[in-house]
Amino acid sequence: MNTAQRSIIAILTLVLVLPATFSNRVIAQDQITVRMWMHADPLRESLDKELIAEFEKNNPSIKVEYTTFPDVDWDRTLTNKFNSKTGPDLFSQATFSIGQLQAQKLLAPVDSEAAGYKDQDAVYKAYAYGGTLLAGATFDGTLYGLPTEVNTYACYTNDDLWKKARLDPNKDFPTTWEAMQTTAEKLTVRDSSGALTQRGFDFPWGNSVFMLLVFNPMVQQLGSNMIDETGNSAAINTPEVKKVLGYWNDWANTWKLGGPQYPFTRDAFLAGKLAIDCDFGNWGAAEMKAAKINYSIHPIPVWKDAVGKNAFSIYAFYYLVNSNTDPKVQQAAWKLAGYLTSKPDRYWDSAELFQGKADYVASDAFKQTQILPIFLQEMSVSTYHPLIASFYEVADALMYARDQVVTSHQAIDDVLGVAQNTVTSILAKNKRMALK
Repeated sequence: MNTAQRSIIAILTLVLVLPATFSNRVIAQDQITVRMWMHADPLRESLDKELIAEFEKNNPSIKVEYTTFPDVDWDRTLTNKFNSKTGPDLFSQATFSIGQLQAQKLLAPVDSEAAGYKDQDAVYKAYAYGGTLLAGATFDGTLYGLPTEVNTYACYTNDDLWKKARLDPNKDFPTTWEAMQTTAEKLTVRDSSGALTQRGFDFPWGNSVFMLLVFNPMVQQLGSNMIDETGNSAAINTPEVKKVLGYWNDWANTWKLGGPQYPFTRDAFLAGKLAIDCDFGNWGAAEMKAAKINYSIHPIPVWKDAVGKNAFSIYAFYYLVNSNTDPKVQQAAWKLAGYLTSKPDRYWDSAELFQGKADYVASDAFKQTQILPIFLQEMSVSTYHPLIASFYEVADALMYARDQVVTSHQAIDDVLGVAQNTVTSILAKNKRMALK
């Protein structure tokens, strides 16, 4: 074969190869990869992977890189990655942190059409009490997330302990906070020295988040609110806060029915040492079953002179999309989130995660759970905790104030005055950050 022949063959080969090479390049360019990060949850992860496989099969142009991180590392991991501009495309985060992410302008609005809806209004209509359940990711009328799970608390009773006290929780459960004291005393057991060996009821003292999930809703029942998100202001030194803090203080120090020195309420309840616990969600039923607790579920009490009939705060986890992600990837991420939230029955059956979709709530399967309707009713009359930046900093400041009264026995008026200034300073810092 001479040189001219070899040249012709080389040219023909190049012509034949180029279309295939070009085609492969186009396919590679059209392939969109969505990096999806989630906090660890073995039950949910199994279903996530199953549904992602279905999604990829139906959407061959989208590849999902699914990564999970341990709960203890989740917040720190996200913060570090966002700070280094290497955050995920699609991720789930608790409403406790959504205010911070929004203030930092890290959240992309929901692409309703990509998620499978006509428009944003259609998204709200797709959820039971949509305006309430989706408020956890709504800012200035714009929706920024789709819930992976929605939660609130209700009161669980250990019915065997009630029976020993000759009480029937279905008839005798207190509907007011004033009656809770009387009922709890009947369910309390003390040794010969007067020390508690069984508490009737107690508040969750050990984590500051309960100051915004439990304490503040009791303030809201009286017609006030410690945090005004719209005005970015605090109302701590008020008669309503003073009444609630006085009640918690009396619970521990006057009536001696509990306090921060005792084991965490959930642990005590599962150990059979607490007759009423009001900080379990719908997920608590599985823990009762595992602990072999004979239980029933009841609404959160309200004050006799309550202005609001709300229960404790709603909190949730939402699918969120990184605003710094390429727009095409954002669209693919919302398409994936829309698909994953279109299977609420499977997420409840597999992982006991309630997503609040209206079609599921209308189903017989929802009603037959016997658990979820109670929690949905509690959500329907309640609101989310404050969706503020520095959520944990505010919660810590409120818990410190509470402990100054309950543990250090300082005057309530003095403590609330200081707390007012402290929380106001935190919110002012948040306002400055949002204006940048």
